[in-house]
Amino acid sequence: MDLLDRGEGPALLLLHGFPLDRRIWEAQGEPLAERFRVLAPDLPGFGRSAGLPLPGSLEEAAGSLLGLLDSLGVDRFAAAGHSMGGYLVFALYRAAPARITGMGLVATRAAADSPEARRAREETALRALREGPGFLAESMPARQTSEGAPPDLLDRLRPIMRGATGEGVAAWSRAMAARPDATPDLERISVPTVVVAGRRDKIVPAAESEAMGRAIPGARMVWCERSGHLPMMEEPDRVTEALRGLGA
Repeated sequence: MDLLDRGEGPALLLLHGFPLDRRIWEAQGEPLAERFRVLAPDLPGFGRSAGLPLPGSLEEAAGSLLGLLDSLGVDRFAAAGHSMGGYLVFALYRAAPARITGMGLVATRAAADSPEARRAREETALRALREGPGFLAESMPARQTSEGAPPDLLDRLRPIMRGATGEGVAAWSRAMAARPDATPDLERISVPTVVVAGRRDKIVPAAESEAMGRAIPGARMVWCERSGHLPMMEEPDRVTEALRGLGA
C-alpha cells in the first residue's frame, strides 16, 4: 500500500474517502507532522495503490491496515477518516480498540446504508466495472463541495477521482454497502474523539453529524461553517487544528 510517512511522535493515520486518495489531506500533512508521525495511505484501488488487491469488506481492509502498521512498528495510533475513511476508523476500533488512542470522524456517519443507498452503490459498482470511474469525476465534485466552491477545487478533485480503477470503485462501493451499523457502538467509544462536519454538507446532514457527536462520550464537535463534504480542503486550517487536538 503506497503511503505518505512524515514526521515523528505519536502515530496519526489519515484515511481518505471515496473515490479519492490521500491528496485530500495535503493541507494537513505538513503541519500535523510537527506533532505526529503522519501516515496517509492510498487505499487499494485508488491513487498510487490503484493496482493492489482489493478488500472484500471493511473488516478485511481494517485487517490490512493493521498489518501495514505492524510492518512499520506502530502499535498504538490515532485514526482520522473522511467519509468512507470514517467507516474504516469504526472498523479499526471494532477490531483493535486497545491500539487506538484517538479518533477523528470527518464528514462521516455511523449508520449503515438504507436499502435505497445499497441499491445505489450496486448501480455505481456495475457502472464502474463497465465504464471506469470517469462518470464519478463528472458528477461527484459538485456534490462533495459546498455551493460556490472555487473552480480550482473542482479541478483538483476530478483527476483524483479519475485515478481510481473501476474495480476499486466497485469493491469499495460493495464494502460500504455491506458495512454494519456502528450507531450502537458509539456509547462505548472510550478514546478522545473529534467529530468534524461541514455545515453545507450535501451527503451527511448536519443533524446526523450532531447526533453522532452527542452519542460519543466526551466527543468534541467541530463545525466547518463554509464547507460541504470536504472540509479538509475547503477549510483546511480548521480541520488541521481539530485533528491536532487528538494528540492533547
